[in-house]
Amino acid sequence: MLKFLNAFLIFIVATILNWTAIELFAPLDINIGIMLIFSIIMAGILSEAGGYSFAFMSGLFLDFFSDTLFGGYALVFTLIMFVFYRIDDKIDFKDMGPQIVITTALNLLCVVLYGLSGIIFTGGFLWQGLKSFIAGSVLTGLFMPFIYIFVTKYLLFKVFKENNENKTLF
Repeated sequence: MLKFLNAFLIFIVATILNWTAIELFAPLDINIGIMLIFSIIMAGILSEAGGYSFAFMSGLFLDFFSDTLFGGYALVFTLIMFVFYRIDDKIDFKDMGPQIVITTALNLLCVVLYGLSGIIFTGGFLWQGLKSFIAGSVLTGLFMPFIYIFVTKYLLFKVFKENNENKTLF
């Protein structure tokens, strides 16, 4: 139960930081993937079922505020976690370099998959703009190490830190 409460606390912090990023970067037409960053971090901490659940709920949260395709972010975040879990055991995600590269690549993939899901469900590609595609993905990758340090040092309860090797769900 303590792990679930810790994951919920991290989700609340993620939503607050996401709203802050929207307010700061919306005038520049740049979309920073804060919820994606937190989903990737939690995927590295939780079991696969927990990571998929956290990513799905993060995507569903974004869908509630989206005006184009309800369920699109939930689907795309779940697919992104599938890709992340295929490469998770091949990289050391605790280092800054792989965090930046993998998060930037996954954010680029996220934007493309969201656009393609628009073709499937609405008949048109949902494009966020080239500026948001490139700058948003790069900034998402650059924010990842700082948010990772913040989450692992200040937000994780002792229960997660002790049992991270066996990655139980909650």
